[in-house]
Amino acid sequence: MRTKSGQLVILFSLLALLILAPCAAEAQSSFTRSGLNGALFDVHSRLDDAGAPEQFGGQIGFSIGGILDVGAVFSVDMDEIESRDATETSIGIRYGIMLVKQENQAPFSLQLDGDYSFSFVDSGYYDDQDQQKEGHGYVLNLRLLRDFYPGKGWLIRLGAFGGYRSFRYTVSQVGLLPEEEQPYLDERESGFRYGGILSIGKKTSRGRTWYVSGEPVLDEDINVSVSVRTGVIIEM
Repeated sequence: MRTKSGQLVILFSLLALLILAPCAAEAQSSFTRSGLNGALFDVHSRLDDAGAPEQFGGQIGFSIGGILDVGAVFSVDMDEIESRDATETSIGIRYGIMLVKQENQAPFSLQLDGDYSFSFVDSGYYDDQDQQKEGHGYVLNLRLLRDFYPGKGWLIRLGAFGGYRSFRYTVSQVGLLPEEEQPYLDERESGFRYGGILSIGKKTSRGRTWYVSGEPVLDEDINVSVSVRTGVIIEM
């Protein structure tokens, strides 16, 4: 078991590493100057370690004062259940807050963000058994960020994040029985994930920042994936 002093050494080592190198994340407040509002529109795709698509989706959001984030997220995950194709469609609300912002004389930014979503799983596996699977849950991420400005409106960001996902799924029978008599099964899925962020952005004279980013991600089961994201933030 690590001691508290050992954990502090690891934490400060991580902070030092990220402060001495460039860093980043895609949330509207991290791209919006303090005191201004901003709107975000983006799309993304996630690929597994073989390059096959696992997920696609998008989000819209609004930054309040360059500190608070609110918005909506949508995604479709593609997987298999007992060798049958399956898709999970999710829609939810997004939230976030800048705990520390680099522009406020700090050498880095620290951001807490996440979402709360509802989902529906569609698969021939459940259709054959007259069942349906639905879920709801949350994702919470902590991101450490640092920006570098090479000039002429360009922005380079690198970063690291850790996150936790907790979802509760219900598998229920579809039939003519009354709802209180229908059998159902509760499943809970949760776990941590870790990753890095590399982003390149370009800010125009009209206050719009266009960006593209990549995020390699590692979960508890040592599964590797890469998310590719592109979008625009409009300062208001």
